[in-house]
Amino acid sequence: MPEHAFLSRTDRSYIDVIMTDGTYHHFAPRVLDVLIQRERILKFKRTDGWATPGIDPVRQPKPESVNGNYQGPERRERH
Repeated sequence: MPEHAFLSRTDRSYIDVIMTDGTYHHFAPRVLDVLIQRERILKFKRTDGWATPGIDPVRQPKPESVNGNYQGPERRERH
């Protein structure tokens, strides 16, 4: 398989990112979410252009989950 075919296929799953220190990287969406929360991202590339956290709307962590534990009301049926 030609190397360029592999790169073009995998490149779609990564997001172009400029860090607060000015370096340029490619990250998976999961990593991007963590770095945004830690305020390490200056800009990241969307299909419609560059987005800046703190200026442009970005995804927020779900409020019902804190450290992976559900914090809402119990809705499961008890037997």
